[in-house]
Amino acid sequence: MRLIKVAATIGVAAAMFIGTAGTSSAAPSDFTKPLRADEKIDRGNDVGVQRTDGHSFMEINAAGQLVRWTRAGETFSGQVRGQGWENTRQITSLDPNTFLEINSSSNLVKWTWNGSTYVPATVGTAWYNTKVITGIAPGRFLEINGSGELLVWEFGANNGLSRWVIGIGWHNTRTIAGTDDIDFLEIKGDGILSEWYDFFDGGANLREIRFEEDFSAARLMVGTEFNHFLVIDQAGNLIEFLGDNSGYTPVQRGWGWNGTRLVG
Repeated sequence: MRLIKVAATIGVAAAMFIGTAGTSSAAPSDFTKPLRADEKIDRGNDVGVQRTDGHSFMEINAAGQLVRWTRAGETFSGQVRGQGWENTRQITSLDPNTFLEINSSSNLVKWTWNGSTYVPATVGTAWYNTKVITGIAPGRFLEINGSGELLVWEFGANNGLSRWVIGIGWHNTRTIAGTDDIDFLEIKGDGILSEWYDFFDGGANLREIRFEEDFSAARLMVGTEFNHFLVIDQAGNLIEFLGDNSGYTPVQRGWGWNGTRLVG
């Protein structure tokens, strides 16, 4: 594939949380400097559910291939696991062997790896109004819809889904990337990067931490676990951000990712 190795080191009655638009005063990021927050990030002692353990993510490329990428030393190695995914609208991983797709018919499909292929299960229909989804745990994911609502969705018995709204006014969000339950990164329309988290896992106590850099040049973003997320920038670089209580340190993991259409 394209990647080149580089040297480098839930409560139903949750309160509404209003997303804020803001005006960016951040310096443009070249994705080589550490990300520093506007305050210390208290990550606590229990990091909760590890989504893909920081070691894997899914991609759909310009050729319509579905590719699973897994960590291989200082980089990632890709395995093609499907063809004909040109019309998929969105994907997001729930765990190393399960991901969600919103397909061209706006159906929500849950795909599970059985050791040799992915087995589909349609778990929702008429997801026309969805702007973005991102996994936060094996049985949970977030959605921002066209009405600007931020929702938590949770799987129950027989793949049944329940949902609750945890925020309103999220029209300005460009993309989000889940890292834990509940912890996610947001890029706003003006390029501001924020991390949102709630240690109580219900979503009623969301707290925002803003970073100093402008993320306008980030084309795609995916979270893999509590202290890891990856960005594909406009130049086609793949950068992984490694987190600690003061922020994140970037490490370039590859280049030539201009043809990537979706990651999740």
